[in-house]
Amino acid sequence: MSEGTSESFYDELMGIWLKERTQESLVSIPQDFETKMYAYASSTRQQLKVSDKKAASTAIKYAEFDIIKRLLSSLFEIRFRKIVHALLKGVQPENLLSVERHFAEEFSKLIYWYRERINSITHEFRIPKIEDRSAKYKIVCFMQTFPKVVCEDMKNYGPFRQYDIAALPPESAILLATKQVVRLLELT
Repeated sequence: MSEGTSESFYDELMGIWLKERTQESLVSIPQDFETKMYAYASSTRQQLKVSDKKAASTAIKYAEFDIIKRLLSSLFEIRFRKIVHALLKGVQPENLLSVERHFAEEFSKLIYWYRERINSITHEFRIPKIEDRSAKYKIVCFMQTFPKVVCEDMKNYGPFRQYDIAALPPESAILLATKQVVRLLELT
């Protein structure tokens, strides 16, 4: 990437950043922006790798690279806040980049999940049971020393000493309980 191209990327980034700061909705970022960004970063890293570390031009290039990184960070922080704000208002934001689109979809699911639970509390006066990872396991207490075991999830667990507490896949926990190797613990 030539010096002129480096300047043009900086100018383009600065223009997008200024628009993003002043407009309420997300600014449309050109399709080739990501490609230009990677080309700029690759070229600059290559230049810095082969440059004289003590030269003033190298110090300037490092400073320029740092400014570009800060501008990009600021740009995406502004966009992040706009996306979250729009989603909280129930509006699907436009002009999303692919990485932002994925975030928006996942965050929308979390907002929906949260609001459903809050509605359950406020309308039905009950706190819904929340599924979590611990539901995939049974908590057990080992009643004797026991060697390593391979469970139904094909993972190794153990070895265990007497009175060790462990979380095991349900089938293995129940099997060990029937053999009186473990005692199933109910957490409430």
